[in-house]
Amino acid sequence: MAKPVVKKEYTLLERIYLWEILKGMKLTWGHFWFNFKACWRPGPHTIPTCWQYPEDRTREISPIFRGEHMLQKDDKGREKCIACGMCAKICPAKCITIKKAKRKEGEEDKYAAKTYSSSFEIDLLRCIFCGFCQEVCPKEAIILTQEFEMARYTKEECILDKPKLLANYQKAKDEGKLRPPRKRVPVVPAPPKPEGEEEPEGAEGKKAKVAAAGKAKAKKKPIAKKKAAEKPEGAEKVEATEKPEGAEKEE
Repeated sequence: MAKPVVKKEYTLLERIYLWEILKGMKLTWGHFWFNFKACWRPGPHTIPTCWQYPEDRTREISPIFRGEHMLQKDDKGREKCIACGMCAKICPAKCITIKKAKRKEGEEDKYAAKTYSSSFEIDLLRCIFCGFCQEVCPKEAIILTQEFEMARYTKEECILDKPKLLANYQKAKDEGKLRPPRKRVPVVPAPPKPEGEEEPEGAEGKKAKVAAAGKAKAKKKPIAKKKAAEKPEGAEKVEATEKPEGAEKEE
């Protein structure tokens, strides 16, 4: 059912919009005065000024900022990535493509493990920078840097291949922006179960399972009896009339 249309009658002040303009100016003036007083407070985090980018590039980036990706190397200059594919599997945007290869003899100085990624591509146009690939990597090979200038002119430039990812690592290393390795969360074993709640083992366990199965079957039998009890009375008469003639002689 359609709703009735209610016509609103506007006042004179609402028609000329003067009162609404004054209310908006009051709100703007309140924000301006608050920011003006905040400029005189000590501490850089309280000054509500604009960052003059790209002229001013001295502003510090948050340490938890997730920017462009890179592939890390160990202390010996070997690639950490083992091409396990966990980052590609957990990626919600499906923007990571990896090809796995085995390390050959004489390549121990290039790759830290027996397997490595012969091809590693990340599509920045699809990436949502969630950081799941960084969290799930068992070797801490892939890291999201603090590089935020990711503007490109073509789609091909937005695809980070393996040379670009390694170049990002070298750039971060030269600028001293490499993050320290993460501290692994210790795995605490589950507390032992009380003696009364332990699962039965051996012959006692089998007897308990058989008893549980018997109880389940016993619960199903009353249902069949109920169906037999609900059988109509006329059905018995029909069965008696349809009894074959030869059966009476045999009796």
